[in-house]
Amino acid sequence: MNTSTTLGHATFSRVNATDLKLFRVNAGVPVEDALEMVSQLQHHANQLNLDAAMSDNGERFSWPALYLGEMAKALIDDINDALFLPRADT
Repeated sequence: MNTSTTLGHATFSRVNATDLKLFRVNAGVPVEDALEMVSQLQHHANQLNLDAAMSDNGERFSWPALYLGEMAKALIDDINDALFLPRADT
């Protein structure tokens, strides 16, 4: 079992034209739990994207899918840092 946890470095959801981000991944979440959440977030983002593509009112699905995708990417980035940054030090 891996004892790695998220570092809390990854941010997401741009606020304005600057690169200021509104949210951050919490530090200390076990990697296994974070990966399970990534899977769920990505699944729901994919479902919303499919609904957007197939619906006449697809634009209402696009924004939630974007936000879920941003959350999933931030978690993956933070997990990547937790797993691979320590290796760069050796």
